[in-house]
Amino acid sequence: MSVIITLLNVKGGVGKTTSTINLAGAMSKLKRKVLILDNDSQSNITQILNINSQYNMYDLYTNPKVTFNDCISIYNEYIYVISNTIDSAILENELYNKRNRESILKNKFAQFDNDFDYILIDNSPFLGITVQNSLVMSNYYIEIIDNSTSALQGLNMVDKVVNNLKENGLIDDLKLLGILRNRFKKRTLFNKQFNEVLQEELKAKLFDTIIYDSVKYKESVALHKTIQEYNMTYGKPFNDLYYELLYRIDS
Repeated sequence: MSVIITLLNVKGGVGKTTSTINLAGAMSKLKRKVLILDNDSQSNITQILNINSQYNMYDLYTNPKVTFNDCISIYNEYIYVISNTIDSAILENELYNKRNRESILKNKFAQFDNDFDYILIDNSPFLGITVQNSLVMSNYYIEIIDNSTSALQGLNMVDKVVNNLKENGLIDDLKLLGILRNRFKKRTLFNKQFNEVLQEELKAKLFDTIIYDSVKYKESVALHKTIQEYNMTYGKPFNDLYYELLYRIDS
């Protein structure tokens, strides 16, 4: 059975997309089979991994005849992708009056006979219907923050959405895996002080792993590669994150 993980935050620019790709890269290096859902109309994962497909997330949401199997494209032996398109920018309006609109992906996934070890879902910063579909479908979620106060405010908004979905009976077993500190600066006084605040406020919710900012991550994106394919030294933090994630799932 696949472990399904949503990655999100309300704030844009915290590195949700690169974290999704590079976590998949860490999994693939250990020969874990991963499916990435590009659940964001900006389609950054689709562009970074250079995916072309006949059917995509827009079709999956709007066409009753389109299945998960129809949409899957191969990036490499262990990483597969369901791409997205700018057409998905109008999904919120198109799905608003649909019955069971928050459960479209979950219901289609129930018909999907898959052999993936993990499914990772990248999301828009907008906590609308598509992000709610991601949460309803998932077993776990990871919140990603950078070292800005607005990223922290985003955590509270995500909590409200999750609680609302629980109150409406749409999810009952969704768990927070942890909060990932991403794009952090290594040697600044502000970063040290901000980290101290985070550790005091969020405690065990924080992953021990911190992804520090580096141009290497931008370079790998420009070359349409995971960081593991481009530079294993900078891929190690995502390997550490994967092992930490495994420990939390098994606990």
